Amino acid sequence: MIEKYLETLNDRFKNFDIEYRKQAYIDYLKYPEPTYRESPDKKTYVNITDKELERMAYGELSVSIKKEEKVNEDYDLIVTDSDFIIKKNRKDVYISNMKDAFAQKKDLFEKYVDTEMGKYNREYLINFSYENGYFIYVPDNTKAELKIESLQDSNASFTFKNVIIAGKNSSVEITDFYNKHNNGNGVHGRNIYIFCQENSNIKYNYIQDEGSDTVNITYVRPVLYDNAEIRIIDVNTGAKKVFYNHESEMHDNTTMKSYGVNVSRNDQEMDIWDSSLQYGKYSNCNINIKGVVFDRSSTMHRGNIDIEPEGIKSSGFYGSAIILMSDSGKGNSKPALLIKNNDTKSKHSSSISSIDPEQIFYLRSRGLSEDEAKDMIINGFLGYVEEITDNEFLKKIIKDVLRL
Repeated sequence: MIEKYLETLNDRFKNFDIEYRKQAYIDYLKYPEPTYRESPDKKTYVNITDKELERMAYGELSVSIKKEEKVNEDYDLIVTDSDFIIKKNRKDVYISNMKDAFAQKKDLFEKYVDTEMGKYNREYLINFSYENGYFIYVPDNTKAELKIESLQDSNASFTFKNVIIAGKNSSVEITDFYNKHNNGNGVHGRNIYIFCQENSNIKYNYIQDEGSDTVNITYVRPVLYDNAEIRIIDVNTGAKKVFYNHESEMHDNTTMKSYGVNVSRNDQEMDIWDSSLQYGKYSNCNINIKGVVFDRSSTMHRGNIDIEPEGIKSSGFYGSAIILMSDSGKGNSKPALLIKNNDTKSKHSSSISSIDPEQIFYLRSRGLSEDEAKDMIINGFLGYVEEITDNEFLKKIIKDVLRL
């Protein structure tokens, strides 16, 4: 059982971040996963079992991804559960695995990495047991673009912790592609922490297309210091069970824009949770998420606009839309406004529907087949995420993984 796992801590990690891991383990035991559900429709929640969490925490590392399979010149960095390859040597940014950063960037590690514990049970578990991960530091006044491919061995189970630190007045775009490799029922957990220092501008693109029988648990936690901006594009379409949680911590005069797309097929289960945590004055949050449900799959959209008492003159919006493409598919949406002062602007919207038959009829009257008409409507529905970026590399990946 995971409860007995602390006994192996020293043997497994030796001196690698041991005190932080001990605290994460204490928090994991201290704050169990809530058993209640906000909605009576429990079938739309992703049920991740204790056995799956145990497999994830103990780890079953890959032996099947060979080095020659990891050569892709489009990327700056190739990551697997058991290897780490920097494809392009960069003088403008620091790129390493977490173990090297622990030794080489001790001051940054202690200031940023070891101060972020998270707030959820499974997030604590990942912080306690993570095997490795990438560490990226973009110095002050630097403009950079990075492309990362993580090859996810479907047979393996593991936890990763990834950290991005963007310095003051920096401008950074990172495309972070979690790509499937082979077939299997592995359990993959990862925490992604993004620290946006003062006046930085970050574009973070998260694309997940893992194996069809895997379990994926991901926490994305940006921290925006004063006057920072972040734009997040997240695309989820792979894995049998998907739990994706994004929560931005926002301080004075910060802006966060989040655009999400998810497509579920067959028996996939997806729980997509996007939230703001607005501490600062004049913070502005805009979250938009769209999903398409095929076959017997299910999708849950959850999101909180959380404006704290000190977050005066702030604004927040959460919007969710789901299209059901079959009678046996399920969709659920649970937006919430948690407003703790009366000098703010906030709103939310939510819709779940099937395709309007009149739209199908209109397109068929123009010579399209029924399937072609449906494809055109879905592509138009999801295509908004491509319209907000001029990154052609990103557009190609999104088009390839959505397979529409």
